[in-house]
Amino acid sequence: MTAKRRILLVRHGETEWNSAFRFQGRTDVPLSDNGRAQASLLAERLADCCFDRVFSSPLSRACETARIVIKGHQGVELTTLDKLSEMSFGEWESLTISEVREKDPGFFASWRENPSEMTAPGGEPFEGLIARVGSAIEGILASGGETALVVCHGGTIRAALSALVGVSPQAAWKFRVDNCSITAIDITEERTTLRYANDAVHLKMKPGEAGRVPVM
Repeated sequence: MTAKRRILLVRHGETEWNSAFRFQGRTDVPLSDNGRAQASLLAERLADCCFDRVFSSPLSRACETARIVIKGHQGVELTTLDKLSEMSFGEWESLTISEVREKDPGFFASWRENPSEMTAPGGEPFEGLIARVGSAIEGILASGGETALVVCHGGTIRAALSALVGVSPQAAWKFRVDNCSITAIDITEERTTLRYANDAVHLKMKPGEAGRVPVM
């Protein structure tokens, strides 16, 4: 029987910039109170999961989410990897979507149509993000263990879908990735499979109830 590896990709909890539709990118924005509440619900959902390794982007919104999730998991340590950081949005960072649209409506419209081929001024090309996230995942897989939890960002998860599952860069941006959602990828010697994406059912539950929903 071929051994199976699983990577659980989790987007960080909500920040004040998320709720304001403000570009964050590599800017280190902390979780909001709602983001911490989301992370606590996620922790309940994942309480019975066994993680061999836990990795996170070094940005505080991802690190804090990861620490909340693994608090009840004895002996599990958090490793931060810069390659898991969000893509840089350059000059757009700290601006809202409306502000960017008003500043350069034509360019922004083209970016919204195909963000995989358009790059924010001074930002990081999506192909570059795919390359560094793919390199990070290779290292994670090489570290051993059956299940790895990876807490990162929306752009990072979309890049992982391209790097691991072969989703085209343009199609990757059509995947919705909510705050504190789970995307699961199974890997064997024969193939790599997207098991599910953007599972956030726990966020619709009350504290104390999220643990009733198993992680498949």
